[in-house]
Amino acid sequence: MKIAVRVVFLVVGITTHGWAQSPWRIQGSLGPSVSFNKLSSDRPLPTNQFEAPNRFGAAFDLSLERSLTSSFSLRMGIRTANLKVGTRTSYFLRDSTGTVNGWGRNNGYTKFSPANLNAGLTYNSRLLWRRFILHGGADASYIVNRFDGYVRERTAQKTDGHWPGDVYRYRLTSAHTRNDGLALALRAGVDYKLGQYRALSLQLLYNQGFRDLFRISTQELELNGVPYKADVVSRGSFLSLQIGYKQGISWNQSGNYLTPYNAPIQTRRNPHRPDFTHRTALVGFSGVAIPYQTGGAFANAAIRAGYFVTDRLLLGATSFGAYSTIVPVDAPLRGWAVGPMARYHISTTAFSPFLEVSYLLGQESGNSYRQGWQFIAAMPGVSIRLNRQLKADLGMYLLRPTYPVASKDVISVPQLGLHYSWK
Repeated sequence: MKIAVRVVFLVVGITTHGWAQSPWRIQGSLGPSVSFNKLSSDRPLPTNQFEAPNRFGAAFDLSLERSLTSSFSLRMGIRTANLKVGTRTSYFLRDSTGTVNGWGRNNGYTKFSPANLNAGLTYNSRLLWRRFILHGGADASYIVNRFDGYVRERTAQKTDGHWPGDVYRYRLTSAHTRNDGLALALRAGVDYKLGQYRALSLQLLYNQGFRDLFRISTQELELNGVPYKADVVSRGSFLSLQIGYKQGISWNQSGNYLTPYNAPIQTRRNPHRPDFTHRTALVGFSGVAIPYQTGGAFANAAIRAGYFVTDRLLLGATSFGAYSTIVPVDAPLRGWAVGPMARYHISTTAFSPFLEVSYLLGQESGNSYRQGWQFIAAMPGVSIRLNRQLKADLGMYLLRPTYPVASKDVISVPQLGLHYSWK
């Protein structure tokens, strides 16, 4: 009897230890972000003449998480984002008769990336559909604002004193406040478990700052003969969509194991059906439509097709089309381009991050011009299985023009799409 009891306890102990998991996890994530700036003035500013636009950048998050219960975890980490604060002014160019013959825009910004130290709580749901865990949480943050960045002082004057609404004159002074900041971050997302100790993560994060980190003040601002005083401030507020990887840390002390994160995968059988495998064909599309508060809209659509020459590597072609009514003079603008494309998936699972790159050639046209159009395009994203053949794609197009004028500026366009694959 004693021998039987010992055998039972030995088997239970081995099984429990085999499937037990450390309470500690480390995670790294990266993704596009948009920084939010605050514009204030002594009186209402004319529409579209002096603005503080929200700007795209990138954000990085590194964290350490410890399970407190089966659902709640303590989270500590450091994150940073490209905070971009600047102004945008638009003006019309007229000839001697008053006819509009063009338009101009001054569009500059200062970029800095302060370290953000944070701690908070995370709630993890039970395991859904055998692999998915929904999570959400909040962090209190301390922003170490030590990076001076590039302090921009700029004087630019554009004046046409004969036509109402065209008088335009300003001078700016930029200053790094050197204040350390406080912030509150809210997080929500989903994890996909690759195994007992590994998971892929998709996270939406909003960081709200409460102290001024960088300020742009107007030394002189005159619009159509009326003087204004305005300030543009960055408090470190941003929104970011991030893709990451989460890894359980090895823990060898007996008795300190918690239940697996968040529920055990109690079999070594691999339940997932591999996707993105050799000799699979793929066709799909993606796009977005964005209305602007200042008027006008931007929309794009992309169609792609290809063939997996090996597992996870797709070669093919893509086409890209865009339509914009934002520009005040030559709107609407239209553009199209086609070119070769390569796409690589990190995994063959139902939740698979990918990177797509292409070189596109085409044409851009407005009401008064037509010209060639070439650019390099990259799209990091994630593919989510809806069924065996149909997947949803969520990503961010990053476009860098190479012709007619090579530019270091990167245009960021979010993408939502579907694709169909078969063998």
